[in-house]
Amino acid sequence: MSVALKDDPAARGRATSTSDGGRWPALFVHRVGGGEPLLLIHGLGESHVGWRPVIDRLAASYDVLAVDLPGFGQSPPLPPGRWPSGANLADAIRATLDRLDVGRYHVAGYSLGGRLAMQLAATDDRVRSVIALSPDGMGTPLERVQEYYVLSTAWRVASALAPTADWLSCTPSGRSLFFAGSRSRPWQLTPQDARDLLTGFAGADAFDDTNWARAVDVPTYLDDIRQPILFLQGTGDVTTPKVLRYLPFLPHAQLQWINGGNHVVVSDDPETTARLMLAFLHGVDAQARG
Repeated sequence: MSVALKDDPAARGRATSTSDGGRWPALFVHRVGGGEPLLLIHGLGESHVGWRPVIDRLAASYDVLAVDLPGFGQSPPLPPGRWPSGANLADAIRATLDRLDVGRYHVAGYSLGGRLAMQLAATDDRVRSVIALSPDGMGTPLERVQEYYVLSTAWRVASALAPTADWLSCTPSGRSLFFAGSRSRPWQLTPQDARDLLTGFAGADAFDDTNWARAVDVPTYLDDIRQPILFLQGTGDVTTPKVLRYLPFLPHAQLQWINGGNHVVVSDDPETTARLMLAFLHGVDAQARG
């Protein structure tokens, strides 16, 4: 096990994990870059791999920490008896940041990760700002049930396709076959990223429990968010009506559209996504300097 501290230049770009003696699992963190810390949180069923299209752009200005949520990617699940609610997932992330001696930080997340970014902002006073890309969490009861079954079906499809991941990932049409539901330009995924995402999705031990927890968890903490917040939303994302329901509860939030983007705009338009993220973050930093 290795620990990459902020002042350890040799650790840059190295995958790291931490432990707090068993209360929370050791989470895998890909850390690269320099400057103010920027935490990146992925969506349900994915891993830090989903952030790869923009990591290098962000790492040119920030100390990027891309985490794998408990039970996804290279992170173990939560201990038995700990439900993967938003509060528990946020606590596990916070424990990792504590072990890495991270002070004040920015946080960005897409889909489930966007909701967790807001949860951290409401409960961790170290959070300086939030970027929520297509965050989930504001569905009606019927929409939540529908999403649960849609995502469960996608997980089973991924499990069936996993043995052919090498073949599917090597061609644009193969990448489109599985990722068209969440990305408007799935062929832009690199073969390696597509393979890692597909096999990781299929092998995610915590998927079903986290999917169910996501379906019943309600974001009751929005009134506690005081930090600057930016929503990034693809114009082609069918979840847009649900995402817009956040805005009345967060009147100080900014909203930026990404033309043609689907649910995972990080992959659909990395250049625009990174540019908008950096502009927002630089603005927050400049305001803090006064």
